[in-house]
Amino acid sequence: MMQAPELLGWERDDTVADDTHSTWTNLLVVGDGEEDTYDMLVIGEPGRTGPTHYSVTGTRAGTGVTFAEGWASSWGEACRLAEIEARRASIRLVK
Repeated sequence: MMQAPELLGWERDDTVADDTHSTWTNLLVVGDGEEDTYDMLVIGEPGRTGPTHYSVTGTRAGTGVTFAEGWASSWGEACRLAEIEARRASIRLVK
């Protein structure tokens, strides 16, 4: 049976030290395997307007892969784009 995709929610990651911005992470889980999780990262402050970086990473064939990264016009938009890109990365051909 296929697991329903689950977004775990945005959480501040205090392990990344940066004097000017905070780092926020989220995880999309689409299955039980190593290749079924997609890490999202946004660097910025909630409510912030202005260029905000996001990225989506995961694993394919045992190797770490960056599926998407870019800049958005605000923190909220960066979160939205990261979630969209994680969902896109989770789409794979059925063999």
